[in-house]
Amino acid sequence: MKLIKKIFFLILVFIVFLSFNTKAETQIEFWTINLSPQYDQYFLNKIAEFEAQNPELKIKWEDISFSSIQQKLRQKISEGKAPQVVNLSPQLMSALVYEDLLYAISNFEQNYGAEYFINLWESNNYDGEIYAFPWYVSTRIMAYNKEIFKIAGLNPEDFPQNQSDFFETARKLKVGSGVYAFMPQLQIHEEFKKAGLNIFELNNDKPRAAFNNDKAVAIVAEYQNLAKERVVPADSLNSSFNIALDRYLKNELAVLITAPQFLKEIEAESNYLKDMTALAAIPSGEGELINASLMNLVIPKTAENKAEAAEFAAFITGAEAQREFSKITGLLPSAKNAVNTDFFLENNSEAEEISLTDQARYLLAKELENMADMTLLIENSSALTRAMNEQFARAFADKITAQEAVDIMEQRFNEILD
Repeated sequence: MKLIKKIFFLILVFIVFLSFNTKAETQIEFWTINLSPQYDQYFLNKIAEFEAQNPELKIKWEDISFSSIQQKLRQKISEGKAPQVVNLSPQLMSALVYEDLLYAISNFEQNYGAEYFINLWESNNYDGEIYAFPWYVSTRIMAYNKEIFKIAGLNPEDFPQNQSDFFETARKLKVGSGVYAFMPQLQIHEEFKKAGLNIFELNNDKPRAAFNNDKAVAIVAEYQNLAKERVVPADSLNSSFNIALDRYLKNELAVLITAPQFLKEIEAESNYLKDMTALAAIPSGEGELINASLMNLVIPKTAENKAEAAEFAAFITGAEAQREFSKITGLLPSAKNAVNTDFFLENNSEAEEISLTDQARYLLAKELENMADMTLLIENSSALTRAMNEQFARAFADKITAQEAVDIMEQRFNEILD
């Protein structure tokens, strides 16, 4: 009888213990975009590290395609089953923020923002609230032909540092060498934001266009004049990057605006062109900002365990985790302390030759404090930017004046918002 009681007692203790552990374990569902299977080992290692530090938390990771993640997230939110931490670009975030479906990170008592470059942190600002942890960053760089600079009577070691000086250099390149200076493949709202302009403002909680001023007109007019003077090709806005790359490879373009990964094409073309190519960060506009593409981690407003979700998001986007991720991907980090390392800021003196791609990474890492994602966090952002680009293209082709272009941009912008 005593033995039976003892066994019963042990079983009861085991059940209570099991129940306690089950209740104590909190699951955090974590979604990423197109990062599996290539980076599986990295994420499995980081998840294991986080769980070891937080044994009461369990991370469930799922990788989803870019094309389907927003629809799947909306479905989960509508079902009341929202994941806790979701990888989204600002473009994918914009409508969700406007519809009040994401939780403001700035609502947490902890000052998470101190860990990140301020302009990347503020890229997720809507109406004074921050809606995401900034994660990894990519941007473009300028590759330029030193020989063409010399032919034009310019010093290739003295590359312009701001946009105004760059446009002046572009004119000198065209006059002195006969070669097109560069091909602007841009979104006009990004040029406005680089110049420090607000694209929209909230008026009684309703967004309205705020960019129609002399500075915006001057920006459009500058590009219009560059096209008129044939400093840039007339087909720049309608051409693919491959056309710009082909022109650079054929010495028909002095400056190529490119993502770092395409620098391998220059190296593969010829040793001559590789040796003649130098790199520079894209000159900043009047607002001293450089456009970058940012990926974020967000927390849906209806998600459970938000505080725990924030801790995991902060861990994945923290300096140590981002430094590791950047080393294996070639992407740039948003965390300030992730770049306090020779890996980013100094060339590897032991290597016989530094590739153009690695040179680009070192160079761009030094510019992170000036980078910002120019995506509009607003409903119908794609339609709004498309409407602005259409009028810019008309002005670029000299079909309307710069003032007319900006006036029509404003009109169409507000019509879409109404």
